[in-house]
Amino acid sequence: MNENPYAPPVAGSEPDDLQRPALREIVLGWEKLRLWYNAILLVPGLGVMASWVGKQGMPFFLALVMAALVAMGANFCFLLGPAAELYLRGLFRQGRPLGRGRLLIFGAGLVISLGVFAVALAGVWLV
Repeated sequence: MNENPYAPPVAGSEPDDLQRPALREIVLGWEKLRLWYNAILLVPGLGVMASWVGKQGMPFFLALVMAALVAMGANFCFLLGPAAELYLRGLFRQGRPLGRGRLLIFGAGLVISLGVFAVALAGVWLV
């Protein structure tokens, strides 16, 4: 009962070394996909912004601020992808990779994001 608080931790208390590479692989894989996500969404984003300025008469600076807020929101929603993969791997795969599952999750999120932009464009042109 006379434990030294300055003693190094015992051998069994360190995290499993196999978890660190798996987490790193998930993070690096999704950060590469984030570049593609932003590049793909840039095109419809610019279209929505041009519609705001051209058809709706929104001041350019305000459209730029709104576009920045939408971009931040889209990147926040992007985090659902790595979170989903982390949970799927942890709950159903014992930490093993999903294979093409990452691209399936990414594709589904991208389609949903593109759908949001399509609705925004339709709202601008139908009003």
